[in-house]
Amino acid sequence: MKNAVKLVGLAAALMIMPFIMQSAAAAETIELKMGHFMSPMHIQHQKSFVPFAQELEKLTKGEVKIKIFPGGALGGALELADAVKTGVVDIAFIVPSYNTGRFPRISAFDLPFIFKNAVQTTEILYDVYEQYLADDFKDYKVLWLYSCDTGQLHSVTKPIRKIEDLQGMKMRTPSSYMSEALRLLGVNPLSMPLSELAVSLDKHVIDGMLTPNTAIVDFKLANTIKYSAQIDFYVSPMAVIMNKEKFNALPDSAKKALEQAGGKKWGLRAAKLYDDYAQTTLRELGDSGKVKIFNLSAADRKKCIEKVKKMEADWVAKNTAKGIPAEELLTKIKTLTAQK
Repeated sequence: MKNAVKLVGLAAALMIMPFIMQSAAAAETIELKMGHFMSPMHIQHQKSFVPFAQELEKLTKGEVKIKIFPGGALGGALELADAVKTGVVDIAFIVPSYNTGRFPRISAFDLPFIFKNAVQTTEILYDVYEQYLADDFKDYKVLWLYSCDTGQLHSVTKPIRKIEDLQGMKMRTPSSYMSEALRLLGVNPLSMPLSELAVSLDKHVIDGMLTPNTAIVDFKLANTIKYSAQIDFYVSPMAVIMNKEKFNALPDSAKKALEQAGGKKWGLRAAKLYDDYAQTTLRELGDSGKVKIFNLSAADRKKCIEKVKKMEADWVAKNTAKGIPAEELLTKIKTLTAQK
């Protein structure tokens, strides 16, 4: 009788064991929430954020999974830096220039007419990060840094063949830095949500916009703009950041995997996605015959640089007053751009 009871108990234990093991495995899985404000159709969502999450899961053998919330579900473009800091979201994609005054050191990269593409910018971001930029991100764990492709001038009302054509035009601007730059070039800069851009261009509320080529496709503007002037006006530095306390609380294996999956190589990968996408977009716009593309001359670019030159001096003075070695940083950036 006792043996029969033991056998029944053993059988019952064997039956429930898979459920116990499954529950234990589920309890051990770490799920991290990642937020960004772009569409799930955006190239960075599909070819950078999702593959990163997949790589992390592979490296940790399923121990760590990332659930991605696109479209501002966990906070808009202006809110995500705070959302990460407070732990509302574990990981987020941010554009530092959207948070005016919060990331003063990296704002050197927002100055116009310095960089030639996203990959070059990303290389330089990493070259100067430890010495000059790290204090901007002291409240976060930086997973990777990178940049978008260079911003160009796009219009619906008239072609921009030379810099004088910009006089008096109303252009949508992406940031306060670019508003100042456009103003110095004789443009009337206007800020507006991206959601209003297509209608505003179509109804000629604005004459055009200053934006990277990739944004034309991302925000479905290819059938709206009529002219595009390529001048490599600016870049926007970007970052994927993580809540510092959340990172520190992870097992060492998970920390190692996050650093292995992200870092400089992933930043360069994401930057190259932008550069390649920009070239593809430009080629497709030209082939469509719907958009006339102009390459502004080196002489016009030089005129622009002269007109906005005071922005660099103003940036240095403003940030030197904050105790930042601003002149040293900007000189270092200029030296590196000449080398890369």
